[in-house]
Amino acid sequence: MTSEAKVGIFALIALIIIGLVTLKVGSRSFVFSRGYEVKVVIDNAIGIRTKTPVEIAGIKIGQVKSIELLDSMKAELTLTIDSDVVLPGDTVARVRSKGFLGEILIELLPGTDRDHPVKDEQQLAFAGQGGDINTLLVKFSGIADDIKAVSSSLKDMAGGDKNSPVWNIVNNLEKFTQTLANNQANFNKVSDNLAELTDSLRGTIVKSRENVEESIQRIASITKKVDEGKGTVGKLINDDTTVTKLNEAVDSLNQTLGGLKQLETQIGYHGEYLTGTNDFKQYVSLALKPRPDKAFLFDFVADPDPSPNREQKTSTISTGGTSTTVTTNTATIPKNSFRFSAQLAKRFYDFTIRGGIIESRGGLGADYDKGPVGAHFSAFDFQGSDNIRPHLKAYGTVNLTTNIFVMGGADDFINKQQSIDWFVGAGFRLTDDDVKSLLGMGAGLVKVK
Repeated sequence: MTSEAKVGIFALIALIIIGLVTLKVGSRSFVFSRGYEVKVVIDNAIGIRTKTPVEIAGIKIGQVKSIELLDSMKAELTLTIDSDVVLPGDTVARVRSKGFLGEILIELLPGTDRDHPVKDEQQLAFAGQGGDINTLLVKFSGIADDIKAVSSSLKDMAGGDKNSPVWNIVNNLEKFTQTLANNQANFNKVSDNLAELTDSLRGTIVKSRENVEESIQRIASITKKVDEGKGTVGKLINDDTTVTKLNEAVDSLNQTLGGLKQLETQIGYHGEYLTGTNDFKQYVSLALKPRPDKAFLFDFVADPDPSPNREQKTSTISTGGTSTTVTTNTATIPKNSFRFSAQLAKRFYDFTIRGGIIESRGGLGADYDKGPVGAHFSAFDFQGSDNIRPHLKAYGTVNLTTNIFVMGGADDFINKQQSIDWFVGAGFRLTDDDVKSLLGMGAGLVKVK
């Protein structure tokens, strides 16, 4: 079987898997839907970020699109609601967590005014923050049952039956007091011994008083030096610089842990069919976003028609006592070459600027994304020798759903040594929320089996 046939079979299997995943997970998780937007103003947005789920009765019907700080020093949330969900006009919103330590979500509480449904860009009233206390109620119910069982046991023990545990305890106490009365003489001896021990201790304390006073004076001296900031311990306790540095270290640690918690991950794959060579160029992508406007981009590329690796060799040939220098330029084109990309990206509104390593060469690029349509440009491989021009690539994308897209464009289109590589392709991308949905679906399938 040829490599082209293997690549074609792989692309067909990938498209079938994507279709099955789209049908299984449901339209609200994968299928692109514009919906409509509503506003909510809250006092505190801790734990809320973009794509935080919006639910009604435990069912996801949208997500947080953006978070903005108002002049009133409050946070305004923009919520995207599925177009098929109609909210009553007196619907309110609140911030809730799934359990005391669970993930944060926005819960909508529908009202009764169905004659005037919520419209696009309408602001909803904020009903405060709440928690899920179902678990606590179950535990309190168990505690109540235990208390009831204990009270029943006490009632049985305090009954009139002389064989009950309470009567046994009373009889044992009576026997114990009788034993104490019979051993009065022994107790008198113990009392005399305690008196003698007390006299001995008194004499020892008198003899050791001087040592005790000296120890107290030394402790007072040490305490005074520490209070005056003398010595290592005194400087550590009294120097404000130490406290400031400790607070700065704690703040830095909190910022680091907070950034890791908000890290968003996106993985994807797309293939490009090169019309000039009838080959498939394949990409596996990974994007790490510590913030919505910053990202680390990684690509692993299988390129069947890569740019040639150029090498210049200089050799000296001696003939009849005369030396001649010969320079040889060679270009090697590896087939099915593996390349990689590692870039830093910064987003400005709808534009993204990126730079770093592109297909194992230094380069930079720019992207424009507006709704379902995007335009992308990359420039890399700036060798500048043998009239070789930089490798330029430009293409456009159209999102069929929130996860599936098609693309088309031109690759290496200013290189005079070859014709333009026109290409078309398709691919998919998954965020961490999509992966969670897939894992939940897989767990459900295993449970059903």
